[in-house]
Amino acid sequence: MTSGASVVDFGAALESVDSWLTEYISASHPEIGRTGPICPFVSPSRRNRTLEVRLRLVGHAPSPELVEEIARGSLREYELTTWQGRNPMLQAMVVVLPDLRGEDTALLDRAQERVKDDFVARGLMIGQFHENCEVTAARNPRFVVSRAPVPVLAIRAIALHDVFFLSERPHWFQKYREKFGKFYGPDSTLMDPLLLERYRESERAYG
Repeated sequence: MTSGASVVDFGAALESVDSWLTEYISASHPEIGRTGPICPFVSPSRRNRTLEVRLRLVGHAPSPELVEEIARGSLREYELTTWQGRNPMLQAMVVVLPDLRGEDTALLDRAQERVKDDFVARGLMIGQFHENCEVTAARNPRFVVSRAPVPVLAIRAIALHDVFFLSERPHWFQKYREKFGKFYGPDSTLMDPLLLERYRESERAYG
């Protein structure tokens, strides 16, 4: 660790993340705008033993380039991981940055924004979570959903509900459509009208 940096309690950080995953991310919330847990994939991923946790240190003076490289390195590590479970939709990686201070969490927001193109191009999502995160729930823009006690990056496969997060740019939506467009045909059986609405809006916007 960099000289002069405070000692990081890795055990406490991992315990805190584990509690957050169990008691918050895997639980329902009255403000999420739908039934079910905040993230429906965490509990199945853990049961399937396909949720990997990694620790990364940034040191006492992290740069934007360093945090971005941690994110890009996590993409490489995700792709090189030998997963125990067979279902690729349940493969998830949580990258914990226990020494990233509250005043530096904007670096995590910036890194996520800069690397998202590369992740989506490979069929993956990356999200940032930290104490200052202002990301709101897709179905309730008044609910700041991505707060976490320890800064983390979460990586997983693109899922059906990600149309909410991939409709902002045409190349993101195209990647989503390649994977899930078959579910939105004229005989679609999707029961969620909001999913259908967002998909149709994106089709009209991007052609």
